[in-house]
Amino acid sequence: MNKRIFFMILAMLVLACPACAKKPVLYPNEQYKEAGEAKVSDDIAYCMEFAEKSVGNTSKAKTSVKTGVKGGLIGGAVGLGIGIVTGSPGSSALAGAAGGAAGGAVGGAMQDNPDPLYRKFVERCLREKGYETMGWK
Repeated sequence: MNKRIFFMILAMLVLACPACAKKPVLYPNEQYKEAGEAKVSDDIAYCMEFAEKSVGNTSKAKTSVKTGVKGGLIGGAVGLGIGIVTGSPGSSALAGAAGGAAGGAVGGAMQDNPDPLYRKFVERCLREKGYETMGWK
């Protein structure tokens, strides 16, 4: 039963991670206004994909995994301690590890910024298309 919960949480994290990705915010200059929202979105997606293929973007994945592992270890240790006191160390440790891993991975994904080289690549691509990048959000 507890393993099922752990894998459900893990699956939710994998599915939710793309929603955590930061994207460039553009200043509404003449190019932006002429292009329209659909074209701007397409250009951003193109530049991000081009950068991913050219230089990669490993920062978010690395941070999410690291904080997930740390959270799992800490949660497992706390769960084990509680389980020893309450009489069910195995299930408490598993539940603590699952919760800690989930919290750590989500926290890492949400606070992480794109890799600096990836970010510069995207910004240059957009600048060459006539856009002005104000930041990332």
